[in-house]
Amino acid sequence: MKAVKFFIVIFLSIHFSTHAQSSKVSNRYSNDSLNAKANQLKRLYKLATSSSTGVSNIYKRQFFDAFPNTFKQLDELYGDNNDINNKPSLLNNQAEDHIIHLFNELTTINDTLYYKKIISIAKNGHWDADAINFFQHGLEQKVLKKPILVVYILKNMSDDNIYGFWHFYFDQPYPDKQVVEPLQKIKSINNKIYDLMIKAHNEILKQDK
Repeated sequence: MKAVKFFIVIFLSIHFSTHAQSSKVSNRYSNDSLNAKANQLKRLYKLATSSSTGVSNIYKRQFFDAFPNTFKQLDELYGDNNDINNKPSLLNNQAEDHIIHLFNELTTINDTLYYKKIISIAKNGHWDADAINFFQHGLEQKVLKKPILVVYILKNMSDDNIYGFWHFYFDQPYPDKQVVEPLQKIKSINNKIYDLMIKAHNEILKQDK
């Protein structure tokens, strides 16, 4: 019996040791990958904003492709406090330049590709100051400019993702009490998307009380 207990203890020790080592390797890989992505974005931003027009457009497209595709990636790279020590993310100091002055202002990217990316980022997001707010401001302008395109993309997504997108869209410290007129037009285009939009807006208003 003692021998059995001994082998169980040995097995558990090996298991937890292997798991801990695996986690360390995973975290190291994640950090290395994040550092590489941050360096890539800094390099492409510099090239996109300092090159001649024709060449600049090539780098703008590369910057767009390298820009995060999810809210998690956006927050990890540009967010305010993104580690256990509450230190800013790797590109926090570059957030205004990268997001406001470049990403939000890109005009050389196909509209459908651009809108798919910003919707993909927004669907699992939540409001935060600075970088996230910068992105959300650009998102709002794009949505109001082309609500029909937004509906076209959203209609192929799950209800949860549609709701999540609108929840992020309206999520801010002082949300508007009414849904603005351009968005009201969605009701005549797609009832389901309109209803999920209203549901998300109402939920944000409840949180604001």
